[in-house]
Amino acid sequence: MKKALLLMLMFTLAIGFMPEMANAAKKAPKPTVGQVVTLNDVITGSFTEWTKETAVAAAEKGVPFVLLVGKGTRAKIYFVFNEDGTFAGKKLAKYAFNKKVGILGKVKTKNGIKTIIAEDIQSME
Repeated sequence: MKKALLLMLMFTLAIGFMPEMANAAKKAPKPTVGQVVTLNDVITGSFTEWTKETAVAAAEKGVPFVLLVGKGTRAKIYFVFNEDGTFAGKKLAKYAFNKKVGILGKVKTKNGIKTIIAEDIQSME
């Protein structure tokens, strides 16, 4: 009798938690996916093919790297910042040779400028 009651209790608890587990799976954040480029590339329209070494060296000299999402007239530029508020250009430069990069984080727009407070940056290739 005790085993039957215990099984019923466990079954009831499991059913009660199933909707919460389903909601947790649905709420998984999606990364913002784009290509790492320099701000100069975006302005001039001539995009440089970067290697990891040359991009890191350029970032060390102060070249600003940004995330370009989309193509053509619908393309959006995102300035990426670390969680501590510092600019993440040097971190982005490490991914400049990738065709697709995904950034998890909070997306904000202020005065028309789009920013991402990056929690994680990953290659999507």
